[in-house]
Amino acid sequence: MVQVGPNLDSQMERLLPIVSERLTNINPVLLPPLMNVDEALDSKRNQYHSTRIIAILESEIDLYAYPKIVGVTSLDLYNPGMDGQGFVFGEARCPGRSSIVSTARLRTTSLDKLDTVENRVRKEVVHEIGHMKGLKHCSSSLCVMNRSVSVTNIDMKTDEYCSECQSRLGLQP
Repeated sequence: MVQVGPNLDSQMERLLPIVSERLTNINPVLLPPLMNVDEALDSKRNQYHSTRIIAILESEIDLYAYPKIVGVTSLDLYNPGMDGQGFVFGEARCPGRSSIVSTARLRTTSLDKLDTVENRVRKEVVHEIGHMKGLKHCSSSLCVMNRSVSVTNIDMKTDEYCSECQSRLGLQP
């Protein structure tokens, strides 16, 4: 796991157990922050291109030492290919070795409790890990692989894969 860009609202250390649980046979470690992703900035939008950040992660982090990369950032992300809402909560290679999750839009008001925000981050990390393992979006509204279109949608789903997604991953439902 790696922090991308400036400080985060949530603590990366708290995400390590969930990553360990979902990426079996991999012992997750917290890498030093990757601070410079300026080449991914679209100054007209004042947002960062998520696919470019994934490419930076893949070029900066050793594939052999770290076969899976989960980046977490406070930067606001977009992807022109998924631009119906003007931003993305995250993106992953599907299937693949890398992903990025943004906390930028997971805090909707200053009244959001830290636990609520961290729960949203955890769900989005698990969601992107699912994509890294080859899962597509799921139609089950409670499945973590349900498309993340809003914070309300994220709050409604669980941080678990439904029985159909578990089956696709070769897990026992």
